[in-house]
Amino acid sequence: MSRKNQTDEAWEKLFEKYDILNSVEKDGIFKISAEQIKEFREPRLMTKFDHKANLPMLFKDSKLSILPDSRGTYIIGKFNAYQTLKLDNKRPIPIEIPHFIETFDDFNITSESTALNVAHFTGMIDQVMGTQKDEPKSVLTLSGRMSSKELEYRITGKGNFSYNFEVKNSQIEIDGSYENLQKIAVMEAKNKLPLDFHIRQLYYPYRVYSNIVKNKEILPVFFTFADDVFSFHIYKFNSLLEYNSIEKIDQVDFILNTVLDLNINEVKKISYNSPQLSGLSAIPFPQANSMSRILSILDYISVPKNKKDLAEVYDFDERQSDYYGNALIYLGFAHKNANREFEQTVLGKQLFKMGNNNSRNKIVIENILKFEVFKKAFDSVLKNYGEFDYDYVSKLIVEEKITENTVKRRASTVCSWINWILSVVE
Repeated sequence: MSRKNQTDEAWEKLFEKYDILNSVEKDGIFKISAEQIKEFREPRLMTKFDHKANLPMLFKDSKLSILPDSRGTYIIGKFNAYQTLKLDNKRPIPIEIPHFIETFDDFNITSESTALNVAHFTGMIDQVMGTQKDEPKSVLTLSGRMSSKELEYRITGKGNFSYNFEVKNSQIEIDGSYENLQKIAVMEAKNKLPLDFHIRQLYYPYRVYSNIVKNKEILPVFFTFADDVFSFHIYKFNSLLEYNSIEKIDQVDFILNTVLDLNINEVKKISYNSPQLSGLSAIPFPQANSMSRILSILDYISVPKNKKDLAEVYDFDERQSDYYGNALIYLGFAHKNANREFEQTVLGKQLFKMGNNNSRNKIVIENILKFEVFKKAFDSVLKNYGEFDYDYVSKLIVEEKITENTVKRRASTVCSWINWILSVVE
């Protein structure tokens, strides 16, 4: 269980003083001012939660979220405020740095802003926006903090609950907006792969631009840079006034100066020579679907981190930290040191230095397919021309003596890892 922090303690006092839970049950929402919050802690530290895992314990336990409706007031309710970031296993499009660029170190992208700059000057953003060769390239226009001005929208919640927001001059922040002749791409950027994100981060800028621009398509994009891959998760809002009408419509991935195209025959050979190990009794069978996220976390533990540290860095709860850290242990890329921290093994250090390329991915595949479950699942997919037999995979999981109520989740992990393998081969 996560330990209480200052934010948790301050919200407990606010919930008790203003009887917030009863008010939400009775009226559906509770409105609270920055002045009321400030009695116990600075409002900016108490109200900005970009991911579900960041929410205070009382909010998590009661399935509550908080949204601003002005620069001085907030609404608490059982809102569906977050969107799961679903990751598609796609082979990244290789792209070259322009030959005249000398001031960029492609092995040292440490911030969202740098990743966005690289994505722009290499032409990734223009590809995503569909800029034609005979058209002017996109330009960076607005970024940074600004006012939402006046917005009205409806948000849904648990059951049949919904609430009509009237927002006045709430502060919004845009990491980058890019404009060409036909479109405007509004970017929220992260240099990691979170489990989810606050819809507000895309919806408020989308609404602001919708009020300014009438003749151009607006693309809300959640941009990530992790494991050397630049990913553009492209969304749309099916209804202008409906906060929860968000839908992911595409994902476009790029990688610099390399091509991920392992020969499928090499991978078949790896599978053929698999030692077919059974599960390691001391290490839980993996329950972490995204191999890209697992490999990006390997970078974070170049300096050892415990599950609490990893949760804070990656916007997980500690349970998810354990899942992903243990997946690295299962693959032989990490271990727990004497301080109960996740730490790279010798092999993990080797992979970390290699970066995302065919040689590294071959080693990763070897360490996936060395286990009987994954080898047999992979062979089954090849036999079925790329189709998964989920009943067969579940049967393999059951044979590992896995608790019945987790079989479905772990089968999902097996299928996701096999999908990742297929995404990096020819």
